[in-house]
Amino acid sequence: MKKNQISGVSLGTASSHTRYGDRDDVLVISLEAGSNVSCKFTSNTFKAAPVKQAIKNLETKTKGEKYLLVNAGNANAGNGKKGEQDVTNYCSHFSKTSSCDFNNILPFSTGVIGENLDVEAHKKAFDKALKNNKATNWNKASKAILTTDTKPKLLKRTIKSGSKEINLIGFAKGSGMIGPDFATLLSFVFTDAEISQSLLDKIHSESLKDSFDAITIDGDTSPNDSSCLVATGGSGVKIKKSSQLEITIKKEIKALFKELAKLLVVDAEGATKFISVNVQNAKNENQAKEVAFTVALSPLVKTAMFGNDANWGRILAAVGRCKSIDDISKTSIRINNLPMVNKGSKSKSHSEKSASKAVKKKNIKIDIDLGLGKKTHQVNTSDFSEDYVLINSEYRS
Repeated sequence: MKKNQISGVSLGTASSHTRYGDRDDVLVISLEAGSNVSCKFTSNTFKAAPVKQAIKNLETKTKGEKYLLVNAGNANAGNGKKGEQDVTNYCSHFSKTSSCDFNNILPFSTGVIGENLDVEAHKKAFDKALKNNKATNWNKASKAILTTDTKPKLLKRTIKSGSKEINLIGFAKGSGMIGPDFATLLSFVFTDAEISQSLLDKIHSESLKDSFDAITIDGDTSPNDSSCLVATGGSGVKIKKSSQLEITIKKEIKALFKELAKLLVVDAEGATKFISVNVQNAKNENQAKEVAFTVALSPLVKTAMFGNDANWGRILAAVGRCKSIDDISKTSIRINNLPMVNKGSKSKSHSEKSASKAVKKKNIKIDIDLGLGKKTHQVNTSDFSEDYVLINSEYRS
């Protein structure tokens, strides 16, 4: 088994020749029989037709080879019964083409909402992608799923287990509408370790907590959010519950998820800075989370960071409007380790010159000490630039 491959996984890409011209915009991922698949989808009540179909198919436990079908450029969301019929149409076609059980086909889409999918064009593209399937097509796969991203996000890791190796490969897309409970996100992570379905689901949920559920760009969520974790068992290494190897692979998968999430924030629409909001000494977890997300989502804080303005007042105001906060007299704030606020007021050691210099950096760390308890929470976000407005105001044009 070669490094940077996953035994039991092959990938193929092709172009539907629709929204992106001749660029590859469809992806077919083949999973050998015996692979376990864990999927987590958007919490948005407004769910795209492919998400509904994937959820339904996952509920049917059918043995055999599985396929993931992905298209970029068209979300196939908000199209009513026709959208659902279109998904059934191309999945049924692909089932015959690949000789795969219909219930073992999982569709994923990302792109513009409310536009009908060109089903015939996508049927042809999926067929072509199937013919192009190779175990080495990871770079092509990571590029085919992109929409407004400026670059692919692809990560690979290897874990030693005696004389054998376990491989991990993951790729994701999403650079706007990123918020907790995913957003315009597609993420696919694979390992050739043998992991039971229950343990895989557990690792997946735990990995999302500190990765895709801990980032936000603008607070919006989409109807297509999907995260997929696959274990093929192709390495011949079985992960036993409560073993040291379980601890190791959990750690590595969580780290990969976290790094993918960071790459999404760095490449967010129009982003020029990576901002980490760290809340400390909160009364409880809910309070820590509320404060972290309120600050991370504040347009005034985000635009201040873009403008290199260490405007601590905007941060303190965001903290103060949190429903769980009834006293800011114990709140202290630091930006890139420089004191801004001490117990609710401007710090006596605050230096505007030093602060302005600190926020010119590409990586910004905002530490908020509430002084109310012992709980913490971290959220990663980006700044808001003019490009964010331009990209999203012209998205359909």
